[in-house]
Amino acid sequence: MPSSKINLAVAGVTSGLGNAIATALVNNPSITVTLLTRTSTSTSVPKVLEPLVHQGAIIRAVDYASVKALTDALNGVHTVISTLFTPQDTTPTDNLLKAAIAAGVTRFAPSEFAIAKEGNSVLQVYSTKISHWEAVKASGLEYTAFRNGMFMDYLAAGSSYTGPLRIAPFVVNVKERKAEIPGTGDDKVTFTTLADIGKFVSAAVTLEKWPEEMGMSGETLTYNEIVRKAEEVLGEKISVTYINVDNLKKRKLEAIEKNDWWGKFLMELYLAFIEGHGEIKDPYLNKVLTTVQPTKVKDFLQKYWSME
Repeated sequence: MPSSKINLAVAGVTSGLGNAIATALVNNPSITVTLLTRTSTSTSVPKVLEPLVHQGAIIRAVDYASVKALTDALNGVHTVISTLFTPQDTTPTDNLLKAAIAAGVTRFAPSEFAIAKEGNSVLQVYSTKISHWEAVKASGLEYTAFRNGMFMDYLAAGSSYTGPLRIAPFVVNVKERKAEIPGTGDDKVTFTTLADIGKFVSAAVTLEKWPEEMGMSGETLTYNEIVRKAEEVLGEKISVTYINVDNLKKRKLEAIEKNDWWGKFLMELYLAFIEGHGEIKDPYLNKVLTTVQPTKVKDFLQKYWSME
């Protein structure tokens, strides 16, 4: 790695995952952070980005429809981290990669941040990730796929959570003391908080070499184990319903008939869990970045639910 500061650009920073990663990056003294945003900064800095700018981040307003404009924005950048996900129109992700190549960027991490690689072929909305990944591999850039499993933050839905992610109950609704679990509930799923994803990525930026896959894990548990931990924290029972494979497939067909893309996505995701794609096996970053001590599920639950 360069002996001087690493010039890094993050795409997709105004909310959610990108904002959490940028927050971790600006706290790394080895990195100079550029935030790529569609929002014009000619009059004022977007409020959500103010804390990052105060910590030294640079904002560059970009037009993702223009490869030239993106290339200019990436001039002098060593590493690009993308959290862009635009399945209906891949122009932004395609052009960002083209611009990174044209600008002479060294490293590129596409927006993978999800379940295991095999899950991309199960979730139709992720089909564009497959073709984009192939383009990244053919780019000549050094690249990696950061994979973190599910966002642990969803377990805080309905609590005092004020993180960057817009959350709603998913599988386990701690607030309502109920859960709707796919399959038997014994399939392993990896959970990582957004804050910890940011810490892992920030530390990984300074690694000498990037392997093709860089998985990470806060903790890998089954949903039955999640329910038991939530019950321990609450001191109450959670009502659990299980959905078998046949019912999941039936619900998926019903969602398709209703043109309900979100319902279809959820059923595909549930099926991916049952097929074992929710687990990040042998997470590389946990092994090589031992200074990052990620949050465990019970600790996370206690933070948001122990006072209920």
